[in-house]
Amino acid sequence: MATPETTAPQPPTLESVLGDAWSLFHPGQPAPLGWLTHTTAQIRAHLSDQHTPQPQPPNADTDSLAYFRREVWRSLREAASTHDIDADAADRVLSALDLPALPRRWQVRLTLPILIEVTATGREDAFDTAEAAAETALTAAEVGARIEWGGSERDDADPGDLDPAVDEPAELR
Repeated sequence: MATPETTAPQPPTLESVLGDAWSLFHPGQPAPLGWLTHTTAQIRAHLSDQHTPQPQPPNADTDSLAYFRREVWRSLREAASTHDIDADAADRVLSALDLPALPRRWQVRLTLPILIEVTATGREDAFDTAEAAAETALTAAEVGARIEWGGSERDDADPGDLDPAVDEPAELR
């Protein structure tokens, strides 16, 4: 005695789903000749393309995290340089992602105690000579700096020994 085998119901085929869809949207009308075959082939080709790994170009960055980090940094640099985002906000985003901050131009004001030994005939002349020497040295260093003497303080000037190497003043000659 043979027993009927119980089989699980099979899922509908793509062709039957498309045929049913045509009937629902176009009741009583036959599908155009070749429509079912063509549509089925197109859907299968699309699904095949979507699930087939696409080959990477030979120069593609294989380390996707490094590529992502570089692109985030570059995008934020570009957005900040075109003023689409505030540079401070861009730096906060970069910091949160543990990326280097954007290079920015800074204007720095330093107050430095500078001790310069000059030869002069008086306190004011000594300060003027020392300021000129500092400015000359800074200009010669070519660092793109300037001295703003308006806010400077003349702290102290102590007279020392005579400088025997200096010639007599021109008005005495």
